[in-house]
Amino acid sequence: MTEVNSPPRPGGWTRFVTARPRLSLLAALVLTVLAVLAGSGVAERLGSGGWEDPGAQSTYATKALEREFPGSQPNLLLLVDAGRASVDDPAVVAEANRLTASLAAEKGIVGVGSYWQADAGAASALRARDGHEALIAARITGDEKTMGETLDRIAPALRGTHGPVEVKIGGGVAVRHEMQTIIQEDLTRAEMIALPITLVLLVMVFGSAIAALLPLGIGIVAILGTNAVLSGLTRFTDVSIFAMNLTTALGLGLAIDYALFIVRRFREELAAGADPSTAIGTTLRTAGRTVLFSALTVAVSLAAMLLFPQYFLRSFAYAGMAVVLLAAAAALILLPAALILLGDRVNSLDLRRLFRRGRPAPAPGDEGGR
Repeated sequence: MTEVNSPPRPGGWTRFVTARPRLSLLAALVLTVLAVLAGSGVAERLGSGGWEDPGAQSTYATKALEREFPGSQPNLLLLVDAGRASVDDPAVVAEANRLTASLAAEKGIVGVGSYWQADAGAASALRARDGHEALIAARITGDEKTMGETLDRIAPALRGTHGPVEVKIGGGVAVRHEMQTIIQEDLTRAEMIALPITLVLLVMVFGSAIAALLPLGIGIVAILGTNAVLSGLTRFTDVSIFAMNLTTALGLGLAIDYALFIVRRFREELAAGADPSTAIGTTLRTAGRTVLFSALTVAVSLAAMLLFPQYFLRSFAYAGMAVVLLAAAAALILLPAALILLGDRVNSLDLRRLFRRGRPAPAPGDEGGR
């Protein structure tokens, strides 16, 4: 009597992720929408500092100098441009003194000084060599978030043309604020460029547009979820703006990598004659374990950065661990549910057929035409 080998029964995890695939995808959609809402505007709540050790003696000395001598370390500069006139012109002097007094009256501003109020020794350092420009210096107090809010409040009234002079804003606070804005814009631009190019490359690898969209979807879910995590962390600790750079790069890279493992193995099992349920079971037992081991290894490695006192470095651990674990979770939960629903349709929209038109069909038995 011949024994027929039956396919292995799906394991507990396979049954869990494929029992109600539509419900799983619906829940994922709801969570993704909530992540978009929670992570919106996250860049505005991230800091641009975190380079120094809060417990270092140099940090303590810097804070003591800021507290006792606020005018010695200005972080806000107003460049007063008199055009073709001299900064010593009476009209320019009157307007510069008015700007200085207005700035000194603002809440959160200390240590205000200017070329027009400085003694002879310090005045030369605040005046341009050509005599057409001079500086007003001040210090914005508070933490990074407070300083940014103060700058947003006072900048519109200070920047621009004021009578005979034109005012431009600079200084450490303005530079960090501008850096945050530029990073946010650059990340948006990078995503707009990277996503279409990635999709084209995935279509070239898989041939099927449906199969190519799946890894890209996992990457987007991981990035949006990590933005929500970072937004939540800002309520308890400082997070660097550079964490978003790591989120985009690592999110797209690992999420697509993990999804490639899963989708490719699933298609191979289908091509070997397995039904979708059996193909998913085999995929999760093989490629799924690889994805899980890889994600845990990367997450543990990144966790070592939590030991650094600088929040600039700790932020990479926050973003890296979150995006890796979310990418793995999406690849091991959402992707199998989507593949079960798609079945053989995962090979739909084979765009490579467009390039095969006009080629002679291979002769029967010709392996070279495969």
